[in-house]
Formats: sequence, C-alpha cells, structure tokens
Amino acid sequence: MRRLLVLFFSCSLIGLVGCSGEETTKKDLKETSSEEVNKEKEKEAVNFPEAPTEPEEIVKQPYGEKMQDVVTKVENGAEADIDKVEDIMEDFPAEGLSVEETFNGVVNWFALDYSDSYQTLKNYEPDFGKYDIEEKNQKRKNVVILIDSSGSMAAEVSGGQKMELAKEAVSKFAAGFPEDATISLRVYGHKGTGSEEDKKLSCSSDELVYEPNTYDQSSFEKALTQFKPSGWTPLGASLKSSYEDLKQQAGDDTENIVYVVSDGVETCDGNPVEEARKLVESDLNIQVNIIGFDVDDKGQDQLKATAEAGKGQYFTVDNKVELENSLQELLDNAVQQIEENFSKASNGIDINNRSVELQQQVDDLGRTFDKLSSEERTIFNKAILSLQKQEKIDRDKAMEIEDLADERLQTLEDFAEKLENEAREKVKNKRESLFKAME
Repeated sequence: MRRLLVLFFSCSLIGLVGCSGEETTKKDLKETSSEEVNKEKEKEAVNFPEAPTEPEEIVKQPYGEKMQDVVTKVENGAEADIDKVEDIMEDFPAEGLSVEETFNGVVNWFALDYSDSYQTLKNYEPDFGKYDIEEKNQKRKNVVILIDSSGSMAAEVSGGQKMELAKEAVSKFAAGFPEDATISLRVYGHKGTGSEEDKKLSCSSDELVYEPNTYDQSSFEKALTQFKPSGWTPLGASLKSSYEDLKQQAGDDTENIVYVVSDGVETCDGNPVEEARKLVESDLNIQVNIIGFDVDDKGQDQLKATAEAGKGQYFTVDNKVELENSLQELLDNAVQQIEENFSKASNGIDINNRSVELQQQVDDLGRTFDKLSSEERTIFNKAILSLQKQEKIDRDKAMEIEDLADERLQTLEDFAEKLENEAREKVKNKRESLFKAME
C-alpha cells in the first residue's frame, strides 16, 4: 500500500511538472508571437513620403523634420547641433526599408528649405540704378496750353503788353518739349468786349486754335495770331474743354498736363477750382499748372486754389522776365528728369560696367543656391554613414543611397544654373533696352 502511494505521488508530480512545462511553453510562444507582430506593425508604420525628384517640387519642400527642430532651436538662441547627426540617426527605423525608402526617410528628416534662395533667383530683376530710365519718365507728354485773352491782357507791364509777352513766352515754351510731345493751344475770352452786352458772347468764346499735334513752329505761331485781348474770362469752361483736347492723344503712355497763363479771376460764373479737381480725378489723371500774370490778391487766391486742386504748380509773375523764367521752370520740371536720366545713361561705358556688376550679382545668388544644396548633401552623407556605422545598412546599400543623394544634388545644381541663365538674360535685355532708349 505504501509503495502504491509513493508511485501515485511520483506520477502525480511528473504530471504536474509536465503540465507546468506545457503551460510555460505556450506562454513563451505567445509572447514571442506578440513581439513579432509588434515588430511587423512597427515596420508597416514606417512609411516616409516619397522624396520629390523634379526641381520645381524639391524647392517647394519645407525643412525636414529633424532640420526644422535644429532651426527652431537656433531661432531660440541655441547652438546648431546638426553635427550630432549620428546620435539623431540612432532613432532612424532603417530595418526592412529598401534603398529608396531609406533615402526618402533621410530626405524627410534632413532636407533644407530652398524657398528663399529659389524665389530670389526666379524673381530677379536687374537694377541699373541711376542709369535706369524709369517707365513713368518715359511717358510721352500730352500738353494743352490755355491763354487768357480777356480784355485785361491788353494792359502794359514791364517789357511790353501782357498778351504779346504771353504769346512770345508760350511759343518758346511749346518749342521746348520733346519732339514726340503732343501740343494743343486753346484760347478763351477772345470774342466780344468787356461790356455787359457782350458777356454772353465773350463767356462762350473758348476755342482750340492749335489742334493736338507735335510742335510745328510755323503752324503754332500762326495760331497765336488768331486772337487778341477782348472780353471776359471763362477760365472754368476752358479747363473743362481741355479734357477733350487731351483725350484725343491720351493713352497709357502719356502724361497729360494743362498749363494756364491768366491775369485774373473767373468772370463768367464758372468754377475753375472744381473743374481742375475734376481733371485730376478723371481717367486721364490730368495735372493743372497756372501762371498768374500781373494779378491782384483776389485773382491770386483763386488761381492758386485752382492749381492746388489740379495737383500742379502756381507762379505769380509781374513782367516779361518773370513770365519767361516761370514757364522755363515748368518746362524743366516736365522734361528735366527725362533729360537727366538720358544724360546719365548716355555713357555706354557706365551702363556696361553696371551690367557686369549685375552679372556678378546673379553669380552670387547662384552660388548661394549651390552652397545650400552642397550643405544638404553633406548632411545626407553624415546620415547615411551613421546608418552604416550603426550596422543598420551595409556598405553596398549605403552606396546606392548615396547615388540617389548625388542625383538630387545634380538636379538642384542644374536647376540653379537654369535660373541663373534666366536672370542673366534679364540683365542683357535691360542693358539692350537702355541703349535702345538712348537712340
């Protein structure tokens, strides 16, 4: 009996041991299987975005994830730690990744931002500085001259009769504009007399005596003989009519200007200040300049207010010399800037020298872009070598990844050269346009 009990307990113990071993094995297998599943899940979770291969897409990329961390730290005052690439790459999940997938990951982590350098080159516009002829100053002058022919213009001042002095000065003034300028001559108040009976006739006398055209001395001087000082002063009506005169030759390439020579205030119930304001606010953006010739205080106040409303200049003159000087100043203001620019640009050597400077400027921008791509390639190389040192990839795989990095570098260098050539062409075209303008 005792022997039977021993045998029973022995068998029971063996059974228990056997059962316990079986349970342990199942548990180990279960844990092992779980680890493998997790590893598989981790492997599946590594899905870096495909690195772009077209240059236009590459330059649109922001900083890589790890590079952005570095940039953020630097912006916050810390020192750049990009030299610690090897440490950073310890967390790189290289296991199971193909050559292309590994390269995608390196780009995703360490790509540089080319946007500023790219935009600077792409949008480059050559600046020839003082040798440049600004577009606004290339606008053709479209001018109408208004002469007051009211009875008071028959009065004498130092140098002669106001009307004769005005005609002489205006003739010289018109002749001084560039050859392509359009000149018109309008006269007002030249009919009837200063009597009340003639007021209606005189106030309606507003006539274009020289049609909008380039200046022809013979025709212009003939137009000046067609009137003499007679009646009232319809300045407002004449200003209103000047819009239609200028409109005949106005365009996107014209600067539209009114010049008035008058010796008194409006006497025909018009509103010259309001008419001047309307000219400025019109689609022609007309400027109104006025010379008050031997006018009293009341006349000066109105004429000055009219010029101010017309965004122009106002001069008060009392004699021949002052009249001629004032018109010459107005003429200088109209054409001087053009002449100065053409004078500065007239020396071809200076333009060529500036062109060389701009070409060097383009070279510098290209070098900045190339330096950026070279720095990126250096960082990629550190990352690839780190993976090899950490035995996450072998030498053959490292070399294949490096080939992809070299292709990206070459793509960027070729793209930078293309952008440089386009910028150089802009310099060349601008230089040629300056020389053409000089002609």
